[in-house]
Amino acid sequence: MARYSFFSFCYEDVKNFRVNVVRNSWVANNMPDTFIDSSIWEKEKSKGATVIKNLIEDGLKKTSVTSVLIGTETAGRRWVKYEIVKSFERGNGLLAIHINRIKNKSGQISSKGLNPLDRLGFQVSKDGKKIHFFELVNRKWQLFPDFPEINNKKSNSIYFDDHWWRGNEFGEFFRFSDKFPTYCWKSDEGHSNFSDWIENAATKAGR
Repeated sequence: MARYSFFSFCYEDVKNFRVNVVRNSWVANNMPDTFIDSSIWEKEKSKGATVIKNLIEDGLKKTSVTSVLIGTETAGRRWVKYEIVKSFERGNGLLAIHINRIKNKSGQISSKGLNPLDRLGFQVSKDGKKIHFFELVNRKWQLFPDFPEINNKKSNSIYFDDHWWRGNEFGEFFRFSDKFPTYCWKSDEGHSNFSDWIENAATKAGR
């Protein structure tokens, strides 16, 4: 089944060509010719947060999976974090991929960056009615300022119709990485397995 993925990344990894390798693989694996990525707001970034948030939300509407491409600096990018939380809120499948070992145009790799899925968290209220989002700042968990909470779609259940929720976990705190996988493009052979990663993420989310 064809899947539309939203690609979330630091724009520096477009300039160094690593994101392009993943884009090209997307096409080479006979995935849909059109994909959506966070370049949609790059040229509009001077127009303010509201404009960027609207562009991200519009881009996500067409997708069922969000792929976070992790370079050296990705985890610190404000809008990458927003794209992840908004993807969760709309029920997208989620996965992250370290791309630092993809060679740039000069044939060099880069240092491994922090995983944003390790630095974002969520907690469902004990009554199951709200979901609160957090980010790790100076080793302390704080409410995520761009999107601190949402109302749960069901008062007695959780997002994704329980496709990844196991048991009564209301009130418990989770990092995003507790629920969603992370791969390495090089060591996990992304060029061969990327389409399977997308399919698995979509299936897990019930999309």
